[in-house]
Amino acid sequence: MPQPDPSSLEHLEHAREIVCDALQQLEEAQRVLFRAGDRYVGEVWGDGVRSVIEVTERITTIAGDLSRIPIEIDRVAARDRAR
Repeated sequence: MPQPDPSSLEHLEHAREIVCDALQQLEEAQRVLFRAGDRYVGEVWGDGVRSVIEVTERITTIAGDLSRIPIEIDRVAARDRAR
């Protein structure tokens, strides 16, 4: 017999897991960008450093926005469980 479709709560949990994985990837990208920035300082200095800093700041902003999503997913799930 085919498996029944996942419940809404199962979909929400899956989405939350994906977002948490994405946050971990963004954190890793930030670490790599910081290392790239360090190399620019040591090797070149100039526009490259500023560009790396700007990209890293954008990632920080995105990660901050993304970190709110699991909280919202948990709120929706709690509301659904209460019904």
